[in-house]
Amino acid sequence: MSIIEKINAPGQKLSKSDQRLLEYIRKNGLNACSAAISEIAKSCDVSHATVTRFARKFGYDSLRSFKIDLAKEIGSDEHQGGLLSSTISKEECCEETAHKLLQINLATLKQTFKDIDFKVIDDVAKALIKANRVFFFGMGNSGFAALDSAYKFTRIGIDSRAITDGHDIQIHASLIRPDDILIAFSNSGSTKEIIHAARIGLKNNAKVVAITSQGSSNLAEIASVSITYAIRESIIESGSINSKLAIFYIVDLLFAEVVKILGNKAVEMKQKTVMALNL
Repeated sequence: MSIIEKINAPGQKLSKSDQRLLEYIRKNGLNACSAAISEIAKSCDVSHATVTRFARKFGYDSLRSFKIDLAKEIGSDEHQGGLLSSTISKEECCEETAHKLLQINLATLKQTFKDIDFKVIDDVAKALIKANRVFFFGMGNSGFAALDSAYKFTRIGIDSRAITDGHDIQIHASLIRPDDILIAFSNSGSTKEIIHAARIGLKNNAKVVAITSQGSSNLAEIASVSITYAIRESIIESGSINSKLAIFYIVDLLFAEVVKILGNKAVEMKQKTVMALNL
């Protein structure tokens, strides 16, 4: 039985919160498949955990996998334009598409800003300064975030390493010490290699920071602390610029806080690296 058939099946034993979620899906269709969990929860006046449990009631391990299959069922080339966002029409002009993409990206950043726990940002920034080594783990699109982050923090004198290969991630996780920090990137929060590495890091008594779009994911739940960001993408848009923007926004905020604390020391380190590159 398809998701739509299950949704419309009579005699469903669902809570009032579930009923609000069902109504939200019926009303928003494909837009519900690209909405961030924070947006769905807010629109339905429920918690993030309730949204995740709702997906599990339909037999899915995560909200993301639920939305992927739902999008496949209700989407079509006619409505989605092949690899285009459901908000973009094949017939519209380039300027209109550019404006829509701008609005999507702005909305993503605004929602991410609203969801930020600034106390967590402050605590992580202070921990980064005290850490012996900082490991940034990420695979696929999250791997780009890990590489960029390690490069950024290395330039101000923080010993940072980006690991993006699944096997290398496990090896380095096993060698992490209590005075190290592991920052784990996973959009879905369900990447098995990242979750396994996070568990190893915790076992080694290191601080594990999850950066993910899914606040109730396995990664977020096991991490020492988690920082969430908003995304507005369906499976066909996976890895789109708006999700990358949200991640880099979080990393830039952490970087800015670290620089503020380090002060002149950060400036001196950055100048040293600049001079070293002027061959």
